[in-house]
Amino acid sequence: MQQSREDIYQKNYNKNSVVVIGSGPCGILATKYLKDNNNVICIDNREDIGGQWHFDSENEEDHPNLQQNSFFHHYGALPSSLYENLQANIPKYLMTFKGFPSKAEYQEFMKAEEFQQYLQDYCAYHNLKQFMLFKTFVSSVKLVKNLNAEEINKVGFKINKKFLIEIKNAENYQENIRYLQADNVIVATGHYSVPNYPKIRDLQLFKGIQIHTHYFRQRHLKKFTGKHIAIYGTSMSAQDLLYILLKQTDQSLQPRKVSVIGNQMSIDRLRQSEAYKDEINCSKLSLSPTYIQKILDEKSLILESGEKVEDIDVILYATGYQYNFPFLENSIDNLIEFPAENERKNSCGPLYKRIFSVKEPNLIFLGLTFNTISIQQMFERQAIIAQRFIDKLITLPCQEDMLRDYQEDFKQSQSKFVDGRDYLKVSYFAGLNEIEYSKQLSDLAKMQLDEQFNKYIKDIYVPISINFLQKGNYPWMKQQQVSHLLPINYTPNEDLF
Repeated sequence: MQQSREDIYQKNYNKNSVVVIGSGPCGILATKYLKDNNNVICIDNREDIGGQWHFDSENEEDHPNLQQNSFFHHYGALPSSLYENLQANIPKYLMTFKGFPSKAEYQEFMKAEEFQQYLQDYCAYHNLKQFMLFKTFVSSVKLVKNLNAEEINKVGFKINKKFLIEIKNAENYQENIRYLQADNVIVATGHYSVPNYPKIRDLQLFKGIQIHTHYFRQRHLKKFTGKHIAIYGTSMSAQDLLYILLKQTDQSLQPRKVSVIGNQMSIDRLRQSEAYKDEINCSKLSLSPTYIQKILDEKSLILESGEKVEDIDVILYATGYQYNFPFLENSIDNLIEFPAENERKNSCGPLYKRIFSVKEPNLIFLGLTFNTISIQQMFERQAIIAQRFIDKLITLPCQEDMLRDYQEDFKQSQSKFVDGRDYLKVSYFAGLNEIEYSKQLSDLAKMQLDEQFNKYIKDIYVPISINFLQKGNYPWMKQQQVSHLLPINYTPNEDLF
């Protein structure tokens, strides 16, 4: 009988052992880089790899076993899944991993299913699924030194590692509860599963449909036909939904009107849009640079500017997500904290270089940063950092120095928002500059920066972003072609960071 990945992992406790939580892009990369020198197991509650790129047709609205589902029981939501026909926001050359180009026939801005297939091919090439355990939920991660006698006795084996990890059946939180131990834990769970809802006064008065982008699927388009939709928020998910509603959907199935409500800068960009010029001129698309003050009645609201938005059928929340780690939060270890001023849980710490828990550096977070242009390469760099630390090729500063570094970074992020919401924003245009952050990581990794890759960001993608995204022409951006400007089968240099 073939041994399971879990059995193999448990029998190799004599080696340095690493539990990776999540098999999205970050979990895949961590497994790839750590598998050669360590005893690794990558655990995911889904039946296959991909994280949010793994399409789930079911969500909270129609899941057949919602109340027993482990993820829902612990998070209060199901893991996010990108909806059908979604295209990436960056060209494919910025999404490829080192030494593994995307297929030439893939669209320049890959569809979600194309990138999911890219991840499948990458896993097959490196034979990574042999290190993975699916349909399994991680319910707690605790430091062994803080366990009480009762917790130790119920484990059933001798504990000689730093962490004790409780796992269970993904589809039933009460079934098949058992334990693993590890020297290192890598958290690669993503941060797009628990929807954030803004506080709106008198919200109970509204009688129409309310839906967060987290729940959106193509089937919702039928519910939106001929309706007035108020999109609250101007994030990339708002841009995607606006694109789908007014450009990808047949006119006979489109909403009657879309009102976008959000921050001044984003609304100003949309107001100058040539791509949406017709919709704006005929008032099918209305833009309001402010926030909702309160609900007035069952179909209308008033904005902070005093403007009324009336005859609304649907409020579509594009208001982001919260960082959540229930497997850590319900522990006396207190290894991760959320700033006291931050009701949204849109930041966390203390983290050294936005990766290592300052209180316990063997607890490593990958993929918390957001708004990066080089998103997949950023995550690959973080995975390399984790591997080089775990394999003892690099060392970290002392705890006092790491805490001081974090506090300085967090204080800098507070210069814009007092709750530090920009701390994990690593962007070419706002927050911590991603070229600067890449330099910090390359110095920590003791690896030379890939200047060619950074040049391709600055010379190829940044102009696209400025000319299209920042001028409100999001639909046109995804029609651009750039592969001809790059070497054939380009991927970032494997010898550089």
